Amino acid sequence: MIRYTAKDVKDMLRKELRDYEARIGFITPDERKELRDWVARGNQAVCNPWYIAGEDGCPLDYITAKRIIDDMWLHPEDYGIGCEPESANTYEDGELPF
Repeated sequence: MIRYTAKDVKDMLRKELRDYEARIGFITPDERKELRDWVARGNQAVCNPWYIAGEDGCPLDYITAKRIIDDMWLHPEDYGIGCEPESANTYEDGELPF
């Protein structure tokens, strides 16, 4: 059985972070700080704290998920947030149709 020390894990996370930052392309200073704080707490850059997954069911990376969360806060109507579902329609007599 292979045992990893805390230093081994920290080194692996740092290397993964460097590779990820190089691959992701443009990243704002605020995004970089939040990402590095996330990784410093022992998390992988290729995961996200919101459990947001892509269409394939795999977790999205931190920056992609963060940008979706930020967009949801700015444009909740685009995501159906705060909208009443169609089934919430009221009927004249106050009764449900079934």
